[in-house]
Amino acid sequence: MPRPKLHHLGRDSVSYKIDAADPPLLEIDAPAEVMVETHDARTGRLKKAEEVMLSAPDFRDPFPKTNPATGPIRIRGAEPGDALAIDILDIALDDYGFLIVKPDFGLVRNLVNQPEAKIVQVQDGMIAFDHLRFPVRPMIGVLATAADGPAIGSAYCGRHGGNMDNNRIRPGTRVHLPVRVPGAHFYVGDVHASMGDGEVCGTGVEIGARVHLRVQVVKGAARDWPWMETPDLLIQAASAPTYEEASEIAVREMIGLLGDRLGLAPPDAFMLISAIGDVRVNQACRSPIDVSVRVEVPKLNAGLTTA
Repeated sequence: MPRPKLHHLGRDSVSYKIDAADPPLLEIDAPAEVMVETHDARTGRLKKAEEVMLSAPDFRDPFPKTNPATGPIRIRGAEPGDALAIDILDIALDDYGFLIVKPDFGLVRNLVNQPEAKIVQVQDGMIAFDHLRFPVRPMIGVLATAADGPAIGSAYCGRHGGNMDNNRIRPGTRVHLPVRVPGAHFYVGDVHASMGDGEVCGTGVEIGARVHLRVQVVKGAARDWPWMETPDLLIQAASAPTYEEASEIAVREMIGLLGDRLGLAPPDAFMLISAIGDVRVNQACRSPIDVSVRVEVPKLNAGLTTA
């Protein structure tokens, strides 16, 4: 089978909202491969640590200038009720990233009197954090399709995907996003060179990147919330204002996914999740953004077998 055509989309034009009304920057026929360039979380405005206040977003704005997304990409033939299956093939990182700690943002408050930034070098697969060195763990924070309603800020997460900050969205993972509007209007952004689960101070190593994706349309396969898969795992994502609400949605959605994949009745799927599944926090940093979680269950070929 011939390899799909490779398209390119630069980061010279980005959006701070996921919006079906945005004119597409690229139109493709699926299946296709796309190389998408992304900006860091402050759109390249933070060059020196002492300039951290000059690039600060205002969360009173419905579309705060953070987590810029490259797009939209219109996928011809994608219709409401379909799903996009997006394979993360590679993430090539820029040479420098940053982290920020703020007095009123994150799980631990008032460690600093005003925002402080740290600029870090990212080269040869390693991150230089002062005198420490640790390996990169590239992942994508924002993958989204447009909702069939008002625009949503690219800083936020929900049924459309958005700023999921899910550590599983990395090379080797396939992400399934629902299509809500004709053409899907697909966006990519907010790459991290490394981000711990929870993103507890509100930033990982924020960085620009070149993201290589394969995009396919799966007819009639939309689910209410995004989900992912690796060779070994089924992964269900969800978000809500609290951990309890978000985890309940994710578990309920995983019950449905296991019912479809394994033919399990809901009580049996619930018990199976409790026995072998893991609920993990994607992002929970006491910010204006909802808490994001994921539920992971091994696939049949990875420890879950039939008798």
